[in-house]
Amino acid sequence: MTYVAWTAVYEGATDAAYFDVLIPRVMEDIIFTHGIGNSDIAESPAVRPQRDTIDAIAKYTCDNKMVVDLVFFHADTGGHGMVDNQVAHATTFCQAIHTLCEWPQKRCIPVMPRHETEAWVLADPMAVTSALGYRGSPESIGLPTNAAAAEQVRDPKAILKAAVAQVRGRRRPVEAEQILPSIAQRQSMPQLRKAQSFTRFEERLKVALSDLGCISLP
Repeated sequence: MTYVAWTAVYEGATDAAYFDVLIPRVMEDIIFTHGIGNSDIAESPAVRPQRDTIDAIAKYTCDNKMVVDLVFFHADTGGHGMVDNQVAHATTFCQAIHTLCEWPQKRCIPVMPRHETEAWVLADPMAVTSALGYRGSPESIGLPTNAAAAEQVRDPKAILKAAVAQVRGRRRPVEAEQILPSIAQRQSMPQLRKAQSFTRFEERLKVALSDLGCISLP
């Protein structure tokens, strides 16, 4: 039995609410398809580093090296001009923990949705409507039709907020931390894989799980 413990560095509480549910689901799905032997995925992060300087986060991660197998580093890519900067930011973090405590770089996985986290949230519109208890079509509340369309949305956070307001009413505001875990729990992996940024994330994660001996890659 291989037990996989993990931690993640998020940009904020909203991101944590979503990814804390999605990340273990993705790992379980990958292992179900490609697994060798028995693996047990931790349902939540083993430790919770605070967002800080790269050096501070790297030190915290290395201090907990004995209790963590994988580390995820979340960075929204923002607009076109920010993509390269965020890729460099994630790369710098992975290099920093490798330099500080010889952390295997394969086990440092960037999580970089196109524009914002909500681009992945919107990737499966039926999961959104289900979480909201809405029986109409996703398009009728302004949701993109699929993951590819969701990645083209400039402000996915605003799209999700407007959809929630239409269903729940503006007088009954719903905090993102309340709705995002429910959406993450319902999302279809095949639908998410239609988002290019999600596919890149999943491929990096497969390499990490292979390095741990949990799966076999072609």
